[in-house]
Amino acid sequence: MKRDFKAIAGKTFDVIIIGGGIVGAGVARDTTLRGLDTLLLEKEDFAYGTTSRSTRLIHGGLRYLRQLEFKLVRQDLSEREVLLRIAPNLVRPLAFLIPVPNIYLNVAMFFGTMLYDIISFDKTLPSHRFLSKGKTLTEEPGLEVKGLQGSYEYYDCQVAFPERLNFETALSASENGASVINHARVIGLLRDGNRICGVEVKDEITSEILQVKGKLVVNAAGHWVDLIKNMVFDHKPPYLRRTKGVHLVIPQVSRNALVLFSPRDSRLFFVIPWEGYSLVGTTDTDYKENLDAVYATNEDVNYLLDGLHIAYPKVTIDDVYYTTAGLRSLALKPGKSASDTSRSHELIDHSKLDGLDGFVTVLGGKITAYREVAKDATDMVCRKLGNKARCITGEKPLPGAPAIGQDEISQFSTDSALPINTVQHLVSIYGSRYREVINLLKGNTNGKQPISSGGPDIIAQIWYAVQNESVFTINDFMLRRGMLGFRSDLGLDAVDNVGQEMKRLLGWTTEELQKQIQSYKETAALTRRFKTA
Repeated sequence: MKRDFKAIAGKTFDVIIIGGGIVGAGVARDTTLRGLDTLLLEKEDFAYGTTSRSTRLIHGGLRYLRQLEFKLVRQDLSEREVLLRIAPNLVRPLAFLIPVPNIYLNVAMFFGTMLYDIISFDKTLPSHRFLSKGKTLTEEPGLEVKGLQGSYEYYDCQVAFPERLNFETALSASENGASVINHARVIGLLRDGNRICGVEVKDEITSEILQVKGKLVVNAAGHWVDLIKNMVFDHKPPYLRRTKGVHLVIPQVSRNALVLFSPRDSRLFFVIPWEGYSLVGTTDTDYKENLDAVYATNEDVNYLLDGLHIAYPKVTIDDVYYTTAGLRSLALKPGKSASDTSRSHELIDHSKLDGLDGFVTVLGGKITAYREVAKDATDMVCRKLGNKARCITGEKPLPGAPAIGQDEISQFSTDSALPINTVQHLVSIYGSRYREVINLLKGNTNGKQPISSGGPDIIAQIWYAVQNESVFTINDFMLRRGMLGFRSDLGLDAVDNVGQEMKRLLGWTTEELQKQIQSYKETAALTRRFKTA
């Protein structure tokens, strides 16, 4: 992927998509594969917003059965199977246990897991089963649930790095002809009478401003949707209800993923094994504050710890390495609580709603269903542009597919003289594209050097990110390409080395390097703000 901001000047695209989160990237991939000349614009970086602050699951949503959202659950379970096919390097099966401490929950989960299996009738994952108390404690010896009767086991999937799923989706769009530009902030919509005909966009790297024409503009800006809407409809009420979801990262406490229920409000939450840690979450509270500085509060952390203490009473706030906090973008439905507001997506065709042609808005949706959300949006775009091509995004694998076997990993470790854990790590991030990273080592073995003593990452990853993955800031690399920022130390022992290498590759001044390092440290500090709030 080569970012070329100047190249979009003077062009007229079939479709311009605002927002490089997973939905916007999905729309860009779909429109491009259907033959439309596509421009994708992202104000920060791919997966900067909600995509990177999620529970990192690809799942049907067991809790939505209680809300009778059978259509939503069926859609998501179907999309789970699609993602297992097109992104097997990133999406993997994960076993979940639901400990049952009383007869009420036992009966509810008996019917709930059975219904989950029925709705996912065409699944490739194992069906549910009941585990006795003894078997449950064999599976999870550290579990301390009072009155434990046993547990229900079922399967969903985990995407350890949704940031990479987002990036591979954008990369696929780029490889198939889309212009894909991060750090490009839309600052205005161009209007010709009753038609939106393009955007005004600012390059956040150079501060250059361009006007770009488009036959149709798609607002897929996630929780910033209303900000884009206000550029043309400042008098209209908000489209979105934003709710905050917080996760804790703690030392790993369970072998399997666990489903627990909060003692405060009975809301379902997860304890998930993730990269050697446990990811605990999530919360669901209304949010009306700064959209670009979302963080956990003491109240958020205590809510999750109270729930966690049902199963692991010894975990304390001092065990929390850091938190993540993101916003859900829910289509506004008055009279509903935050948790009861539907996660279904909606499309707004402004030509029908407002008499304004050339403008479509995407609301809501989950990561699991991003491809289906994108398909629905692209179907609308194609109808408006007279394009009759069919969707093939569920058939065409993403760039990192297929999954890589252990034999190949071992062989590459031998051939490249890299530790096997480094090769495994590269495969977990890049999938089959890990070979491209290792190829950079030919003729320059400096790339084999560890970025820091705290992990398996190597210098060649920085080279690859800058040359091929549209990386322009330390935050881009640490949090959305190389993933060093998700270690328990937040990668702070690596940030100087990363900065120095990026300074060399991108020609930064010393002043710019210090600015970049400080920006990353401020971002990292936000994840620990709850300890001093």
